[in-house]
Amino acid sequence: MKRKNLLKLIVGASLAVVLVISVPLMSGCAAPAPTPTPEPTPTPTPGPEEPVPAGEVPEGLSVDEVGVLGQLHDQQIGVTYPIGETINVGFLAALSGPDAGWGLPGLCGNNIWIDAVNKCGGLLVGGTRYPLKMWEFDDETVGSKALQGARELVLEHDVKFINAIGGNCADATHPFLSDHGVVYASLVPTDCRPDRPYLVAGGDITPQCNMLNLRLASMVLPTQKELGRPWTYAVTTQDCIMSRMNGGWEVGAAIATGFDVVYEEFFPCEQTDFAPVITDIMASNPDVISLCEAWPTFQTLMWEQLYLQGYEGVVIQNYADWEANLAKVPPEYVAARYGIDSFPLMDDPWWGDPSWNASFTRVWNARYGPGAPEDVHRHMTGIDWDHVVWLMPWCIGAQQWGIDHPGEGFPNNDQILETLRAMDSFATCLGPGHMSGMEMLGIDNMIEQPVPMCMFNLEAGDKRIVAQYNFEPWFQAQKDVMIGAVEDRGMMYYQR
Repeated sequence: MKRKNLLKLIVGASLAVVLVISVPLMSGCAAPAPTPTPEPTPTPTPGPEEPVPAGEVPEGLSVDEVGVLGQLHDQQIGVTYPIGETINVGFLAALSGPDAGWGLPGLCGNNIWIDAVNKCGGLLVGGTRYPLKMWEFDDETVGSKALQGARELVLEHDVKFINAIGGNCADATHPFLSDHGVVYASLVPTDCRPDRPYLVAGGDITPQCNMLNLRLASMVLPTQKELGRPWTYAVTTQDCIMSRMNGGWEVGAAIATGFDVVYEEFFPCEQTDFAPVITDIMASNPDVISLCEAWPTFQTLMWEQLYLQGYEGVVIQNYADWEANLAKVPPEYVAARYGIDSFPLMDDPWWGDPSWNASFTRVWNARYGPGAPEDVHRHMTGIDWDHVVWLMPWCIGAQQWGIDHPGEGFPNNDQILETLRAMDSFATCLGPGHMSGMEMLGIDNMIEQPVPMCMFNLEAGDKRIVAQYNFEPWFQAQKDVMIGAVEDRGMMYYQR
């Protein structure tokens, strides 16, 4: 089969490792109303090949959607191939409740990816196009509901891949999903263990970002010599397995960076009054307060109390939802606290244009932005891209396997994961990634990729990238201290 007049727009995220610290500050995000996943449009079995002329794209596929698909290895947009079976994928996460800000917006990014793939006729794997269809289930971050959802998605809809948040829900679902060979893509690599061969993570650089937040905080603080004492660090977040695991790595990084840990407490997931939580943590007089893995609703209430109680140090956290937080706190206050987190926005000018990120932003705005057909009445957040960041490599792994095994159908998950591990690198929306994790997690099921670091920027009224770190060499230099801290808390993979 001739492969001519192919349209491939390759637009990658910036690969440069830079550090640009400015005086930054902040802005917003909130969670959308659920959007139904459109049925994939079946494409008739083609006759003779009729590639579209060079410079054109299939009807209904925008140039920016081509840009979004540009990370794929073998999509061959505009070239006709036979259509195979529909491949079902699942979205099993909190779509309501205090954790919904980490789940619900992810539907937008997945819909953008899946619809662009389907406008080409489907995902090209080994000479056949496979349409994708997404099924969703609201687990409310409750383990029993997550298991119910996993059973429904697998047994009723035959999904091969599931996007999820993880934590308690990963613990509840992994035996069932392992038995059925279904990939569960958690947001947190600390869910990975050798006895969970299909649980993958690392797309959103947690807990790497938690650990590197301390490095960035140390750069905006007065030196320890100027203070005449060590830096002090305090952390509080809800008491869930995700927080316990990632909190252990963050505390280890704080110790390795030279901080004295003066406070480390977890509040109940049912907490509603955050005034005493903030009063207690401020009593330890920390230079840095970490909200760690605080759920979106909780972090907003804690920022409010930090402001009302007059905290004057640096604030760091895993993920900052500035659209919600700024409803409670003046932007000038957040700017003075630096507002450090690591979930960049795809419309950050740092990415440049053309880039995957700029194309994704324009597609998102045209579909979900103000006045758009599916207006979600919020800004684009750092979670809109946060789930597609694993769906995309899963598709890449399937395509690469198809390149190596043409005409052999759609691969199973063992074949996809084996293929990804064998690749020196593959595209992600944050830069080139590869499979890693053995030293931290006992299994190479984590994507390792550049880690963008953000601060709140007052002029932008939102977060902005100020640095991008390579995690692996930094981890190698600090790992003994950090692993020791995680072991002290019983949170290494061989202790749980």
